[in-house]
Amino acid sequence: MEKIIRIIENYVEYDGEITRDLSFKGDLGLSSFDTVCMTEELNTEFGKSLTPNDFIRYKTVGEMYDYLSE
Repeated sequence: MEKIIRIIENYVEYDGEITRDLSFKGDLGLSSFDTVCMTEELNTEFGKSLTPNDFIRYKTVGEMYDYLSE
């Protein structure tokens, strides 16, 4: 979970603790541009092939982490 949180912190300005239950768009305010950039970084770090549209499927930090950890 630490890896994904570290990556998220590079793209959002969030004053609180980033937890599993936070949504990328509603809670963290991730922009479309940041989604594209973060997708590339997550793919590199986790060896997956996410697309920006996967942020619609995996809406929260926890859902994305669970997918990336499979």
